[in-house]
Order: sequence, then C-alpha cells, then structure tokens
Amino acid sequence: IPELLDDIMPSPSLCGEAGPTHVNAWIGTGGTRTPLHFDSYDNLFVQVVGSKYVRIYGNSETDKLYVIRKNDAKSSYGAQGNMSAIDCELEDHGAHPASRNAKYTEVIMMPGDCLFIPARAWHYVRSLSTSVSVNFWF
Repeated sequence: IPELLDDIMPSPSLCGEAGPTHVNAWIGTGGTRTPLHFDSYDNLFVQVVGSKYVRIYGNSETDKLYVIRKNDAKSSYGAQGNMSAIDCELEDHGAHPASRNAKYTEVIMMPGDCLFIPARAWHYVRSLSTSVSVNFWF
C-alpha cells in the first residue's frame, strides 16, 4: 500500500548507509502469531499501533531449538531451514527436552518502540492487540 509510506521513514539511519533492502508492514488482530523462526537479514522492528510480545533466542541456541529440516517437512513449511518445531505458547519439553535449556529474552513492544533483531536470531511474535508494525530488513 504505497500510501503507508507517507507515515513511515522509508530509510531509517539505523539501517546503515545503504538503507533497508526490504520494508514490510504487518497488520493483524490480537492473538496473531508468527512461529519461531529466523530471517537472513538484520531486522529493525518498529511497533506503530497496539502491542506485541516478542521472544528472541540468539543464534547460539540453534542446537536446542529443533530446526525443521527440509527432509522433515511434510509440506513446504520449514523447507528453508529457518523454522523451529518449538511452539513458544505450548512448550513440550518431553518432545523437545533440549529446549528447556535454551536462553531467550522477552520484550513487550508498545507504540513507538523499536527493536533490533540480528540476522539469524530466532524470534517468535504474538500480537497482544490489533496492531500495526513495520520492519526494515537490511
């Protein structure tokens, strides 16, 4: 929606001299969830409206996060190797015992908050209300 660009800074200085390679708007209702995954880009995540819960695991925790491998996927879900089998809402330490020892940080994002998520850092997001977020991949 090109008109949304009037409401955001399309190239924040925090994205470096080259600026972002992708800008995404995320609009959804409360309860919307993004499964535990990582992106290949550094990510500047900005909360515009509403609130979100974000859980972040460093790349060093990958061996405890039960990555869905291409051969394990029953569909194209997880085919890129950047999705985890861990359900951050219903953690099953019986099925995924190593996840019990995975260290993470939790953040509640409110309007105006900005969060840097490094490339390949695992993250899970849940909307706590109807919300709008913008992220800049660079």
